[in-house]
Amino acid sequence: LEFRRVLFRSSERTFSWLYGLIVGTAAFVYVTGGAIINPTNRDWLMLGDSAQHYLGWAFFRKTPMLQWPIGANPKLGLDFASSIVFTDSIPLVAFVFKPLSFVLPETFQYLGAWIWLCFVLQAVFGYVLLQRLVHGRALSALAVVLVVLSPVLSYRLVHQGYGHIALVSHFLILAALVLYLDERPRTARWAILSSCALLIQAYFVPMVAAIWLASLVRRRTPLRESAQSAVAVGGSLAFVAVVSGFASLGGRLFVGDSSVTPVDFPYRFRWQPMALVDSATDFSSGWSRIMANQLERFGDVEGFTYLGTGLLLVLLPIVAVTLMARRSTPRDIWLTLGIVAVGAVLSPSKAFSTVVAIVLGVVLVAFAWRAFAERRHRSLVVAAGVLAIYSMTMRPGIGRRTFFEYPLIPGLEQFTQTFRTHARSSWVLYYVIVIALLRFVATKVPKRAAIGVLAFAILVSVVDSNSAYSQVRHRFTSQPVWVNQLDDPLWDEVVKGRYSLITYPPLNNDVEGRWIQIEDYVQRRGMATNAGYFSRWNIDTYVRVNQRLHDELRAGDLDPRSLYVIFDPDMWSYLSQESGKFSFIGDIDGYLVVAP
Repeated sequence: LEFRRVLFRSSERTFSWLYGLIVGTAAFVYVTGGAIINPTNRDWLMLGDSAQHYLGWAFFRKTPMLQWPIGANPKLGLDFASSIVFTDSIPLVAFVFKPLSFVLPETFQYLGAWIWLCFVLQAVFGYVLLQRLVHGRALSALAVVLVVLSPVLSYRLVHQGYGHIALVSHFLILAALVLYLDERPRTARWAILSSCALLIQAYFVPMVAAIWLASLVRRRTPLRESAQSAVAVGGSLAFVAVVSGFASLGGRLFVGDSSVTPVDFPYRFRWQPMALVDSATDFSSGWSRIMANQLERFGDVEGFTYLGTGLLLVLLPIVAVTLMARRSTPRDIWLTLGIVAVGAVLSPSKAFSTVVAIVLGVVLVAFAWRAFAERRHRSLVVAAGVLAIYSMTMRPGIGRRTFFEYPLIPGLEQFTQTFRTHARSSWVLYYVIVIALLRFVATKVPKRAAIGVLAFAILVSVVDSNSAYSQVRHRFTSQPVWVNQLDDPLWDEVVKGRYSLITYPPLNNDVEGRWIQIEDYVQRRGMATNAGYFSRWNIDTYVRVNQRLHDELRAGDLDPRSLYVIFDPDMWSYLSQESGKFSFIGDIDGYLVVAP
């Protein structure tokens, strides 16, 4: 009997990986077109944040193998330089490929392969999670397709027009939910998962941590065991933070050097509940022809959490009817779907979306009530709810309306500045809702009817959201060949023998994208630069460095190992009058260059 159990577990594990590989790969090709997996194709990366991700790796691969911290990236940013962790280059993968850099081609990117892996792991962990809740291979296999096609996942690929690649790693949330359901402590696995989250994208760490804490409460873990688990998880995170470059040995977070304050950064990236039924947002529309595009505040774009048409218009009505009737027959199910279909055709889009939102709210309240009454997943509901409240920032509201504002809690101010894009914290609630709806249909509806309902929900989701998926695919399949505009042969003459290229004032993600041109040119020649895209830096440091450069340029006290590019008209006018002091001063490809 024990042999059969082991064999069954092994068979299920193998099936989950094989099925996840098939479903994840199919979704990856459908959503992206698949060509981005080519490691020598970087054209699709050379814009916005995705350029930051790629160029961070391009600089890092040329750093010494033995350095401290191992994530240090000193040539990128110079006075503002920190670590590979602050360019969202997925340090976990960068650490794997760096030792192989000498055999890799000059142009090599792993970000396309990472997106593919994210879809595969989304399918794998989604299937394992559903199997533990549903206990039916056919039902789990169908339900996981809706998890992989979650709009919130694909949207991250086109956020702001270019996407946040590391933030596609939603499988970390699903993996945490799998561990949450485990009756054993699994402290080592929690430590590994938390550390991986830190080395993929730090925003996932609080989400994983919240689910971990919920698991301790659910299992009624003794205080001593909880303390041991906290030491193991916290110690692993601290060690990884120091080694990778998140923190110094003194324990001070590099992120803490950022002078982001409520004045400088007004916590505008919030989530609000209507986002669950909001079918469009900036840079991404077409997720539904039926559900409306809700009005939202500037910054709510980060809170895009549309549940998907299949869940809202197929699964949700069935769940609502079953909750009221306590038992639904196949005839009830098809009658319900028919009523919803008629309503979708006849009702105004805004009104229909509002009705759906109300039904969703009632169902979620019923789910929460059951969780608290039965004490099964009370801690998870609380954890997801706390994260959702945090995701609303200190300005909770619905749509464009803000109900009230409250001051930041002083003790949490640094935390809120570090994890300043609050809206992302809503993702745990999002996946809890998705899994809850899928589980309810798979367990409360007769099996044959449930299979038909899930298959129909997949069809509805794909057909109704095809326009949005096409937009995502277009982002990856229509990028022209990227060519660096710094192609005048004179560049190679003036940089010969020089260590760095300095811009005045220092460039930080300028809207013209000049930092991309400069970074790419510099990294190919093994040089350093102060130009780039730095999401975490100290404003006081910037002012100090800018003033120092100003004084050095005015005094003619320039570093002979550096080439200077001037973007300040007044400074250029002054230096032009002193042209005899330089070996070269002039215009190259539209850049005003000074060579000491």
